[in-house]
This record gives sequence, C-alpha cells and structure tokens, in this order.
Amino acid sequence: MTGDEDTTQQTLLRKGGKRRRNFDNLFSTVLPRTANAIDSNSMLADLPNSAKEQIKSYILNRSPGSAEIVDALFWIATNYPKQLRTKELSETIESITLIGAKLNHLLASSSNTERKKNMTIYDLACGHGLVGILVAYRFPDIKVVCIDKERRSCWSTYIDAFERYGEKSKDNDTVMSNLEFREGDIMNKFTPTLSPNTSCFQPKIGDYLICIHGCNDLSPFIIQTAIEYQCGYAVMPCCLRENLLGVSTSSSNHNWGMDDTCRYSLQVGYLAGKYGCDKIVSISKYITNRYLIIIGDWYDKANNNIMKN
Repeated sequence: MTGDEDTTQQTLLRKGGKRRRNFDNLFSTVLPRTANAIDSNSMLADLPNSAKEQIKSYILNRSPGSAEIVDALFWIATNYPKQLRTKELSETIESITLIGAKLNHLLASSSNTERKKNMTIYDLACGHGLVGILVAYRFPDIKVVCIDKERRSCWSTYIDAFERYGEKSKDNDTVMSNLEFREGDIMNKFTPTLSPNTSCFQPKIGDYLICIHGCNDLSPFIIQTAIEYQCGYAVMPCCLRENLLGVSTSSSNHNWGMDDTCRYSLQVGYLAGKYGCDKIVSISKYITNRYLIIIGDWYDKANNNIMKN
C-alpha cells in the first residue's frame, strides 16, 4: 500500500464508523454466541461481572449523560433475571443510536415544527417493547405507541424500571407519560372504508414508523404504509422468504445459490430500491445476521416536491 493509499484508508476509517466498531470485541468475544450472532438465550443477569462492567460502559457510550438508563436496565436484570437478553439489548441500543440520530436531525429542522407537535412514533411488532421505551425516553415530547399482537410480561417490568430511575420531563406527569401500548394486528390498519375504532394502527401524515426484525410481508407493508401516509420510517427486515419480492436467489438444483449473508443483503437492497428508500444503515454484524436498517421519509419528500412545484 502506498503512502497516499494508507492516508486515504485512515481517513475512511475515521469517517466511516470507527466509533461504531469500538464495541465489536464486546459483541464478538465477550458475550455468549452461537455460530453467527449473540446467543439469543443469553441473559444480562447471567454474565460474569467483568462482562457486565463492559456492558455498562457500552450503554453509557451510546447514551452519553444518561447513566440512569444503565441503572434502569441493571435493575431489570437484578430483579427479573429472565427478562433481559443480551442480544435484544445490544441490537436495540445499536438500532436506537442510528434511528435516534435520524429523528434528531428531522425534529431539529425548522420546517418540521408543526410536524413535531402532531407526530406519533410507532414501534410496530414491538415484541419486548424496549425499542419504543427507549425512543419515548429520548423524545419525551413526542407520543410513542408500541403495538404487537400480545403484550409481554416484561413490558410492565421495563416501564417500572424507567419510572424508578428515569428523569421526568417537566411537561409530563410521569417518566413514560408519552408512551402507550396497543394490542392488535398492525396489518389491519385503518382504511377510509372502516371505522377508525376497528384498528390499533392509524397512521397519519408526518408520523414515524419503526419496525425491528419485521418478518417477510411485514417490512414491505410498513414501507408501503409510510408511502401511503407520507410518514418517516426505519425498518430492519428479518426473514424475507424466497420470491417475496419477485426475485429468486436460489436454483432448483442448488448449484448457483449464495450464502445467507449475501442473500439477505441483496434482498434488503432490492427492497430499498424497489420503494425508493433513502438509505441503508448497519448495526454490528457481530450482534445478529439480520443487521441492516432501511431508512426514509416520505413526508419530507412530499413536502419538497410541493415546494418545487
């Protein structure tokens, strides 16, 4: 490598996510693993003290100035040791770091003042609900709605932890005043032909839709919904079955197939391109083999087109 090439490489490292790679060693060697991801059965409570201290440093790094988040999460691990998995915690915090940066930029824009007043952020197919809880805590002036077919028992634990240790916004009665949970099927969303009370999911123009690990039809459904209602969105696809998007990645005699990582990357790229998404970002591949997030904002696009016309 020449001197010029070496300088270019170092510049790319500085600009291209070097900070994000600081914790790859934590994900790849410290936390319990399966073949290609953090072990989904590994609990924060069961880690040795040395690993717990590294997790605390990691959370503080991702949430600067918010040591109370560490207190809340470790209170959960201590009092409910079977309710906080290391893989779910890591992928949630990494995802929120990226999505939160986008939301910060969006909400800081002077052109989005009215949007901020009326916006709802949805955590769709929320599962354990920690994504929505952390978003609600980070943006206390924005309404956040978590939706899933069933509310898990850990939801109440997580809320209790943040009410105990979180800092209350001056305009809210409780720490989690801006957060709501709804049970239901988001794919039965409101349509003009139905009563508004028939659906748990009623997006409006300017809302923001988040879905971490949306399986198969769910990811394209959420992006289509964002287009239809002029919403922002951040979608991390999980399983995308063969031919779901009209593209085959295997053959009948299996002699020109590809490995799972390549197949997943191609499908996510095709999904993003098909719907004109803005960007694809990545959390650490050492956390999960489903590590890509598709991000876009159809509200911004629609308003820019109006201004141009």
